Amino acid sequence: MKIGVLGPRGTYAEIAARTHFKGKGEIVPYPMITDVAKAVARGEVDAGVVPVESLREGSVGETLDVLAWEDVKIQAEIVVPISHALLGVKGAKLEKITQVLSHPQALAQCREFLRKNLSNAELIEMTSTAKAAEQVSKLKQAHMAAIGPKALVQLYELQVLRDEIQAGETNLTRFLCLAKTDAKKTGRDKTSIVFYTATDRPGILYEILGEFASRRINLTKIESRPSKKALGDYLFFIDLEGHREDQKVKEALIGVRKKTAMLKVAGSYPKKF
Repeated sequence: MKIGVLGPRGTYAEIAARTHFKGKGEIVPYPMITDVAKAVARGEVDAGVVPVESLREGSVGETLDVLAWEDVKIQAEIVVPISHALLGVKGAKLEKITQVLSHPQALAQCREFLRKNLSNAELIEMTSTAKAAEQVSKLKQAHMAAIGPKALVQLYELQVLRDEIQAGETNLTRFLCLAKTDAKKTGRDKTSIVFYTATDRPGILYEILGEFASRRINLTKIESRPSKKALGDYLFFIDLEGHREDQKVKEALIGVRKKTAMLKVAGSYPKKF
């Protein structure tokens, strides 16, 4: 099988994919999360693995967008411990670094280290940690460094300038496995939905959430994101306990559909936490 991941080689998405599929399948890197989702929708790959949420910095907006608008389903969630290192070219010194490249989430997760040790360095956002390492390796400038997993050292001929630079003792990132279909019931499942209300009026969100509360369905996550149609116009994303085929979940979704202009069941899948 072919598995699309946010590339280039060596990203945490690739690590998550190899963890989930136990090393089986051909890894196909794509430059953007949206590209991974579109490849799944077109059938270029059998599955795609993308980051959706980090313990330290919250949700990844681009992934929420593809859940809303692309023809893909969540087939599984994958939780991976994240350990960041500061990587530079051979001979580089920490005190000489003036530019640090990485994915915005990685830069944010390491802001305390950067503030204390590289407070004057320019922080440059890249599409992935591996893309940052690739750029540092390609330019071969001793004043540049990347933040990412230590595995990038071998892939891009870099060296570790400082290890374990992320904030906090625990740093986990949740990834989603996207496919054309979601997963069958296991008895310990989670369902993700996206909805949009045609009109904004007092109590509408309360009424929608009441469909779950009245059936004692636990919501594990709720957040909003701009619909990109107009200012103040939002999509809502909810994770709930249960499978879309469970009777009470079915009933709740019927109720939600009647109260919304758009409802998409992004998928039901085994719960990992």
